[in-house]
Amino acid sequence: MEQEMDASERRNCRRVQFREPVQYQYKDPSQFGGWLACDISESGIKVNINDFVPLDAEFTLQVPLANGKTIDCLGRVVWVQKLPFSDCYHAGLKFEAVDSIAEVQNDLHQYIQSF
Repeated sequence: MEQEMDASERRNCRRVQFREPVQYQYKDPSQFGGWLACDISESGIKVNINDFVPLDAEFTLQVPLANGKTIDCLGRVVWVQKLPFSDCYHAGLKFEAVDSIAEVQNDLHQYIQSF
């Protein structure tokens, strides 16, 4: 009998609660704004969004961490979920490989280990 794994069992990285504003910019420079994050890990971030975004959409992100440090990275939408009784959504973005991804993951690792 095959059992479904819940989301916590599929995750490779520890997630921590993260309630900070995240700035984003879409490929079109005129499409930018901010989201409120829900949680974060070394591999991705969950955000609250007001408008639907398609799977695989890529955004440049600016994520504020402790001590005034901000990470700049690329995030790709891997899942979207409409919130019940609301016009808002939760979206999961995976941090994508860029030149500085190792540095970004190191900064995130240090941040998450502080919890």
